[in-house]
Amino acid sequence: MREGVISSGLHRSSSDFLYNVYCGIVKKSLVTMATGGVSPEKSARSEGSTVKLFITSYTDDFFAEREFLKREVLQELRSWCESKQLTLAEKFVKWGSLHPDRRDPTSQEKIQTSIENCYYNNIMPIFLNFTSEGVGWVPMWGECPDEHIEDYIEAYGLLMEDLEVMYGAYREDNHNSLFLIRHDSVLEKVPELEQEYFLKRTPASDKLQCCGDKIAQKIPPVRIIKYHCDYKGLDSKKHAKLEFEDSLRQSILDFCKQRILYDFCGEQPQSFNNQDSLVCRQHETFMRLKGSTVLGREDVLQKIEDYVFRDDKDVPLLLLGDPGLGKSSVLCKFADIFSKKIKDGSLKRSDSKTWHLFFHFVGAVPGSTNLEPMLKRLLRELDFINDSNMPRDVNAAAQMCCSMLSNPNTQPLIIVVDALNQFSEEQAAKVMSWVPRKLSPHVRCVFSTINQSMQHKTLMKRETKPIELNISPLDINSRKAIVREMMTKYNRRMSSSQIEKLLAHTSSENPLWLTVACEELCQYSRSGAVDERINCLPDGILNLLEELLRRFEGESGGTLIVATLCLLEASAAGLLESELRHILADEDKLMPPAPFDEKDEKETSEKETKKHIGYLSDSKWSRVFHILQPYLRPYGDSSEGRIDFYHRTLSKAVRHRYFQKKDEKVDENIEVEEERPIVYNWWHKKLADFFENVENVDRFVEEYPYQLVCLEDKYGLSKCLCDWRVFDVLYNEEFSSELLAFWRKVGSASDMISQYDEALTKFEEDDNVNEEAVSIRYEKVCRVVIQAGKYHEALELLKTALKIEEKELGARPHRMVELYALMAEIYDEKLKLNDFVSPSQLPDLRKTIHYGRKSIALRKTLPGTYHRFKLGMSLMKLAFNMESWEACGGGPELTGTDALNEGNKYIDKALKIFQELNDQGHYAEALMTKGVLAPRGCMEQLKLYNQAMDLCMQMYGEYHILTSRLYINIGIVYEDNNNYKKAYEYFKKWARVSEEILGPEHPKTLRAKGVLRETRYRSIAREMGEWNEEDMDDNNDDDDEDEETENPDLEHYYDDQVGQNNNQQLIMDNSLIHDNGNIDNSVGPVIEVAPDVDGNNGDVLLNGYYEQDEQAEDNGSDRENSDNENFYDDNFEDYDEHYMMYSDTGPAIDEFNVNILHDDDDDDDDEIIAMASRDPANDSLNSLPEQDNRYANDSHESSDSDSQDTNQHHPNNA
Repeated sequence: MREGVISSGLHRSSSDFLYNVYCGIVKKSLVTMATGGVSPEKSARSEGSTVKLFITSYTDDFFAEREFLKREVLQELRSWCESKQLTLAEKFVKWGSLHPDRRDPTSQEKIQTSIENCYYNNIMPIFLNFTSEGVGWVPMWGECPDEHIEDYIEAYGLLMEDLEVMYGAYREDNHNSLFLIRHDSVLEKVPELEQEYFLKRTPASDKLQCCGDKIAQKIPPVRIIKYHCDYKGLDSKKHAKLEFEDSLRQSILDFCKQRILYDFCGEQPQSFNNQDSLVCRQHETFMRLKGSTVLGREDVLQKIEDYVFRDDKDVPLLLLGDPGLGKSSVLCKFADIFSKKIKDGSLKRSDSKTWHLFFHFVGAVPGSTNLEPMLKRLLRELDFINDSNMPRDVNAAAQMCCSMLSNPNTQPLIIVVDALNQFSEEQAAKVMSWVPRKLSPHVRCVFSTINQSMQHKTLMKRETKPIELNISPLDINSRKAIVREMMTKYNRRMSSSQIEKLLAHTSSENPLWLTVACEELCQYSRSGAVDERINCLPDGILNLLEELLRRFEGESGGTLIVATLCLLEASAAGLLESELRHILADEDKLMPPAPFDEKDEKETSEKETKKHIGYLSDSKWSRVFHILQPYLRPYGDSSEGRIDFYHRTLSKAVRHRYFQKKDEKVDENIEVEEERPIVYNWWHKKLADFFENVENVDRFVEEYPYQLVCLEDKYGLSKCLCDWRVFDVLYNEEFSSELLAFWRKVGSASDMISQYDEALTKFEEDDNVNEEAVSIRYEKVCRVVIQAGKYHEALELLKTALKIEEKELGARPHRMVELYALMAEIYDEKLKLNDFVSPSQLPDLRKTIHYGRKSIALRKTLPGTYHRFKLGMSLMKLAFNMESWEACGGGPELTGTDALNEGNKYIDKALKIFQELNDQGHYAEALMTKGVLAPRGCMEQLKLYNQAMDLCMQMYGEYHILTSRLYINIGIVYEDNNNYKKAYEYFKKWARVSEEILGPEHPKTLRAKGVLRETRYRSIAREMGEWNEEDMDDNNDDDDEDEETENPDLEHYYDDQVGQNNNQQLIMDNSLIHDNGNIDNSVGPVIEVAPDVDGNNGDVLLNGYYEQDEQAEDNGSDRENSDNENFYDDNFEDYDEHYMMYSDTGPAIDEFNVNILHDDDDDDDDEIIAMASRDPANDSLNSLPEQDNRYANDSHESSDSDSQDTNQHHPNNA
């Protein structure tokens, strides 16, 4: 690490004055550091509160953006604020200049004072920060080498006061800052002489870019908008005139309104995602374009409309048919009609409620084949999720969608999803677990798919089968109308006899075949040639497209046409026109070499040096695009938009002709896994070579890793994923699903960790990188490693981040609180690896409590609603940890009884916080947790669970993950009181709800069914006439064993951990694993766990990486399992994903108030913070061990003497 870094993390500049001023800012800011929102005392603002809005931009540029805000945004935002009894006060902040000597620094000083006053008074100002793609982040002292910052100051004419102001504007801990980055592509259309009026990259900014994209590193993607604009010349004052995208205005308004509602109105903001508006607009464009081509089909459209308006339909409608029959066009037409009716108010319901229409056309938009983004977009549109309960992966999103779509309280909703069979291969997409078996009375789902697809078969296997609507071939009048329209389009004519001959083809009933046939016939002008071509047209859409491709090959410039089609097929989701033209410009290497030319080709390419290749000429590209235009779909403007196939059948035809062996035959109705010939790799290699050097990070990340996966280049993929540009784009704090999916293509989680270790070492040794950046890098990699389920390795990474923050950066509160919370989470996750609670787990549990307390003590001092919410979550977790401490028998520093008393104080405070925030979901969860702390089987426990259940039913309905857990909890209470028939009823509900939201084959569903097969409950089922002997077919052996061993008088425990396996054993306390890998079996009991398995053998995913499937064995009540697990499932984070806040139903919480602290209980608050702040006298972890990646050679933890206590078993906290 470079020298000269002082304790505050700042590098001493040559300007001592600026350095001292900067340190003063930091010192003052540490007093009020926060991460968003305002203090709870000020969350409910009085009338006349002022919203401070600062707009930062470069002085001599962004005039058009500033005028755009004044004209399109601020007027509406001001009126909206007035409706909320708020006052908007905006201030335009300009930094830098071509003529810094003309600027008055006193104005910047006033602005700086205003910004700091906001922070000092716990008011988080809103910032709209404009910058350009090439310039990016305005650097602060300590972030980069001093000489680089000084060059930047000189290049862009910054004053010393500018850096002070920008420090306040660019604070990472302010969630109210939005970064708007203008794409540099606008400069391509600006004459060279006029480019001087734009903010452009310079050698000074390029030096800073070498340190990485600071904005992407420091700011989450949801607070970054990258926008395009069109240049319209200069005005009379030499200001650039720009035309902006329609979505920019709405995205800015949405962000500002959500942050204002959060800070000033106490409303939980929905998850702000500017990408949603762009995706919706692209789907809408496709919908209108595709829907406009529908002729006829009135009968199908009427049947879909009848389905929507009939109240007795609680299952989806499936539109079925072969490729090319027009399923997509019909759904687009239907969605377009209903969209217009909803907008003009003509689509009325008898209950006066308004329909919400959600549409998604798979394959129509880049990324639309991925199920997870679609589900999250649906949840966001229905205001079902926000930043506090964002589902972490596709399975969590599917469970939440299932709950929403079955909830009777869900608003009237019509969902249109086209081409289910084209979703990518996630398990949730195939089994359709996101679609409930019984829809809410106000929900309608209209899907399309090809016959006998996996999705079609899965839905038809359900007891409640969907309605099938088979799309029939075109009638004769519709076919004639298509022919006439096509002929008119190309100014051609066909005689009646020619039309009859054409329609005599059997395949003319297929709209796609008929359209392509007409395109072919329009190539001929002589009547005789048309007749001859009609007679030669082959039946079958793939056969016709095969002939079309052969014709393209014979055209002038046929190589360019074929290469264009092959490049589009090999791309991840289409290509930009500029990308295609760049690749096609190398006309000498457009097609794969013949086999005997491969060696010469390789030798030649190795000898050649890279030469600059421009773009394919306008004339050549115009010809290519003119010929292919009827078969391609542009997503936007020619130079900026994406180009892809109009219909996926053409993609299949290209793949069949150019990517497969010539003797293969393909059924056009069946999707098959195809063998990859050499030519397949050639095209993907061509795209990989191109995108490897692309500067556009978004396109680089979208295409380059995909191409490496197609090439099965594991080494190249691992290096790509260790590129911090890629990491920053794919990283997600909750769950980096796409990043982990790529790593699974590389190998095991251990491979990922070793690669990141090397990358972190290199990053740390870079002289251009400061300590803060290193700390953040370690923390982010730590979170990814946690997501991969490797907690011990994550612990070492986090220790390093903590050490840097403590020793180098002054232990800033807003950073330390998050690191402490993460440390507590890691130790908690380690505890969940155990099947039983025993005293041997006290060391990890002690550390969990220790760091949880430290996090709470800091969190209480930080202002803002965000920290208030996090405080409630931490208190709830800590309360449960206290119950686990009691279950372990307690310790010398805290008895079990005292731990329960302390836990009850924590949970009461959490209930109070969630009530203040009107967070009903977490309030219900806290009620359940309070029940965990109550004596087992008592009526108080049952009362708490029933209160939580009532609130849960009001909010979510029955089919929700929290409901299923409450069912098992209530069942166990009845079981503890020997009311087995009542327990049986709740266990049945547990099994039914689990199957609905998780799927019939999910391990937790199988576990619930396994409980019902136990001897006691089999007897009750037989007595009630509900037992089905067929359910025992696959479990006879297990049941026989149960009958031999089960004692019906034993307490009933359940387990939700990985199934038992005799091949591997794991010590309770991971710290007992010695450096040499040996396990000290003398230290207490061991448990058996499933070993790591290779991910290529059909294993399910757990924590982002491979784990063996849980076994659904019925082990009987003799097995000592986790009772705490019954109350509080194995993954705490799962809860965060399933709860939301409804501000308009606030009084509901008041019905369920139980012993929560009152507003005037300040003494109780102080007592809780005092408890959280203290370190137990006998705590073995009074300070963080010195071992970590940077400060000691040995990175393993030392064994704790407490782990010797082993002989007493208690139910484990899972």
